[in-house]
Amino acid sequence: MAPAKAALVEIFDSIQGEGRFVGVPMAFVRVATCPLRCTYCDTPHSYAAAPQFAVHVDGEVRREPNPVTAERAARLVREAIGTRPVPHPVSVTGGEPLVVPEFVRALGEALGTDHPLHLETAAHDPNALRACLPAVRHLSADYKLPETVQGRQLGAEHVACAALALAHGGITVDVKVVLTADVGPASFARALADLQPVRTGILLVLQPVTPFGAVTAPLPAERLHGFRRQAVDAGFTVRVLPQVHRLLGVP
Repeated sequence: MAPAKAALVEIFDSIQGEGRFVGVPMAFVRVATCPLRCTYCDTPHSYAAAPQFAVHVDGEVRREPNPVTAERAARLVREAIGTRPVPHPVSVTGGEPLVVPEFVRALGEALGTDHPLHLETAAHDPNALRACLPAVRHLSADYKLPETVQGRQLGAEHVACAALALAHGGITVDVKVVLTADVGPASFARALADLQPVRTGILLVLQPVTPFGAVTAPLPAERLHGFRRQAVDAGFTVRVLPQVHRLLGVP
C-alpha cells in the first residue's frame, strides 16, 4: 500500500491553541483544499494546493514540496516543535483535513503519544472522520449555521461526527459555532436542538466572528450575550472564545 500523502499549506508551532486549549502551545499542520466556502473564512489561500508549503522553524521559513507523506510531515512537525516539553499537542487543520483522512490517521500514528493529535474540522463527512478516529485524541468539530455557509444545512453531519467521536472513547470533543451578525436566534435554536443528543459529552464553543473578507462587521455584544444565554438555558457547557492570534500577532 502506498504511504498516505497530502498537500499542505504550512507547519508551524504557536501559543494560540484551539477551542478549550486556547493559550496552550501546540503545533499546527494546515492541509490544503476545502469543499466548503464559509462566509467568514480567513484562510482562502488554503482552498487550492500549491507546489510547495511553508515550514516555520526557529523564526525562519523554508519551503517543502507537495504532496508530503505523513511520516515526512511528522518529522517536520518535530523539527518545528524543537526541544519543547512533551506532551506537546499537534492540531491538524485546514483547509479541511477530512479530505485526506488516511493522511490524518497516519500522521497521528507517526507522531505518537508525545504529540497527541487534535483534529480541527468542518465535520461534514462522518465516514471520513471514522477513518481518522483511531489516531485522534481531541476533536474540534464545527457546527456551521446556514447563514455562514451559503445556506447549506449540515446539522445532521455535524451531530453524527460528534457522536462518532464520543462513542469511540478517549476523545474530548468541542463543537464550535461561529456567530456572525447575520445569525438569528431561530437558526441558533435549531443548532442547539440538533446538538441535544450529544450535549452532555461536548464543550460548546461560541466564537464571535473575526471580521475578514466578506464579513466586515463584528457580532454586537448584546447578541452574543443572548446566544450564550440560549445555550446555557438549553443545558450546554459553554465557552465564548474569539480568535485571538491576530491580536497577539502570532501564527
